[in-house]
Amino acid sequence: MTKQRELVKNIINSSFGHPTAEDIITEARKIMPDIAVGTVYRNLAMLTESGEIRKIEIPNAPSRFDRNYIYHEHLICSVCGEIKDVHLDGLKKYLEDNIKENIVSYNLTLYYICDKCKTENEVGK
Repeated sequence: MTKQRELVKNIINSSFGHPTAEDIITEARKIMPDIAVGTVYRNLAMLTESGEIRKIEIPNAPSRFDRNYIYHEHLICSVCGEIKDVHLDGLKKYLEDNIKENIVSYNLTLYYICDKCKTENEVGK
């Protein structure tokens, strides 16, 4: 593994959130100032393809990246874009039982309006 790829992976693995590529570039340049934007994007693609990280696609917003330790789903605020991890125990087995197939992987993203945005929208009325 190249130093650049290891750096990108470590940034994602040490993040408690779901950083964008721009967030990762900013952090990477603190450690490796001459790292190229293209290098970061290439390494994000390789790490995603290999299953070492997950890419979270969000409509009308930058993709986010997530470490891939425990499989989980995501809850995204439709207003501000905040992302929360959601663990739906037994979902994979439930789906397999109902479709009568073995599921290799899946992506489930649920959308909601977070408490902060609900409150802000109520105040503005």
